[in-house]
Amino acid sequence: MTSWKKYERFVAELCSEDYQSTGTTVIPNAKIKGCLSKTIRQVDVLIDSRFGDDRDRRIIVDAKKYNRTLNVKDVESFHGMMIDFSSKVGILVCPNGYSTAAKKRAQDFINLKIVSLEELEDIDLESWDDCLSDNCNEKSKRGLVLWDAPMGIGSSASPVSISCIGKCDVCGDFHIWCWDCGKKFSLSDESEAKCNCKHPWFWLTATEDDEASSNDNEQSTSVYLLLVTPLDALIADRKPLS
Repeated sequence: MTSWKKYERFVAELCSEDYQSTGTTVIPNAKIKGCLSKTIRQVDVLIDSRFGDDRDRRIIVDAKKYNRTLNVKDVESFHGMMIDFSSKVGILVCPNGYSTAAKKRAQDFINLKIVSLEELEDIDLESWDDCLSDNCNEKSKRGLVLWDAPMGIGSSASPVSISCIGKCDVCGDFHIWCWDCGKKFSLSDESEAKCNCKHPWFWLTATEDDEASSNDNEQSTSVYLLLVTPLDALIADRKPLS
């Protein structure tokens, strides 16, 4: 694993720990369509609303493993990316600090954060699970899965079950880890799957238009992970595409 990729994955892990809220989702190596550029762009970590489009909660994170300090041009370039992604808040992460001008340019909407390379020494990111999706079909490009905090699932017909949801940092496919039977499986876009338990539910992914936001004139689209029970289809997670 290259050192810059390990640094990005470490930053994604830190974001997952910091934003383990039921209302947000953390997506490593996200690929979304810019509202101005109209092209698919990559961001190291996307922190977004879990259950529906809410741009006020969107945060983009860029990990810059530079041997130098960040300068004002780095901040200005990142601010342009924030505008294209309709993000009001951003986090620039670097190991070697930033200039005074960069700090002034960042002001209140960009958080400059230092994560030193020494912090990587005790981190074994090789322990991340390999992606199980066929979309990661080349061994050299196979991604790793970033798991969320465990969630409890229950119904009147079944006791509470514990599952984790994860996202691959290469193909972006959702992963499910059922703690009852121990099965781990992936779901590509527009697919469904069930674990080995006899629970009365299954998982489904669907690409849908988000509800129009009052502060956004353009329609956005997301891939939703749904938990389908005998009574309802519940949103469990979301991967924005724009």
